[in-house]
Amino acid sequence: MTENTATAADQAKQDDREAKRLSILKAAAAFFNSRGFHNTSMADVANALGVSKPFLYYYLKDKEDLIFQCSRIATQELHELLDEVRSAEVTGWERLEMLFRRYARVMTTDFGICLIRSTAPGSLRTDSREQLWTGRRRLNREVEKIVAEGIADGSIRSCDPRMLSFAMFGAFNWLSYWYDENGRKSPETIAEDFLDMFARGVVRGKGDEDAGSRLV
Repeated sequence: MTENTATAADQAKQDDREAKRLSILKAAAAFFNSRGFHNTSMADVANALGVSKPFLYYYLKDKEDLIFQCSRIATQELHELLDEVRSAEVTGWERLEMLFRRYARVMTTDFGICLIRSTAPGSLRTDSREQLWTGRRRLNREVEKIVAEGIADGSIRSCDPRMLSFAMFGAFNWLSYWYDENGRKSPETIAEDFLDMFARGVVRGKGDEDAGSRLV
């Protein structure tokens, strides 16, 4: 076997291992979100996949590692999203729109839902929860910077960047609790509605379009 052949074989094994690991995490995330962390067991996940519990332990340490890794995937997706948004040559408000349109999509996936729910007290050890919170704090800080940039370029009126960041994340994070994939609005449509409310407020002015005519 040549060096190139050996390298290709090793890569194939690594890819196969990662694919199996990801399938475990997807199944676990669905259980955690439908039943809750404490009402989900490793046996539930193993049975759903048609494998043994030792098979799961080969890929992940325990149930807490399952929910931590599910949440970490969402955190990575959000940081990749943020890197893309930061490089766009747009105004501060347009950057916020870009970020939260994509954020809404992540927050309605099983991994995104896990991220929001797992960082509530009681689901993870303090050290694991703190690692996830570190990633979420980075997002908050970056949004504060974007708001400040928007104030400077005139696309956002003068306000407290931290409070606006909290308000927007508060609204969008709750999607992970009430969003229904079978409902009448997609994550993208909900994001547009939220962004419109943040941009224009809800007090009707003269000449404003009747909001009822825009309901889907």
